[in-house]
Amino acid sequence: MIMEILMTHEFDFNFANREQFYSIVRLLNKECGKGNWTIRGKVLKSLKQLEKYTMYPTTRPTIKKRVVVPAEMMYVEAMIRFVYTVEETQ
Repeated sequence: MIMEILMTHEFDFNFANREQFYSIVRLLNKECGKGNWTIRGKVLKSLKQLEKYTMYPTTRPTIKKRVVVPAEMMYVEAMIRFVYTVEETQ
């Protein structure tokens, strides 16, 4: 069990909506394999609440969650950030 903890890579990611979440799940399943990664916390429940209570669609609040992948798959973080990070404009 200790070996498993040491052999993971963790990073925080801000999820914007369910479509983005499902796309990231597909990418993680493809790259890491089903069951070989996790996202800590209840992402879907949080996103549904966010969608329900967001009054103005122009504001884009996000849900910050921790993604855990095997250490040898740490490149997945760069893939996710490159493809799915929404640029903030001010």
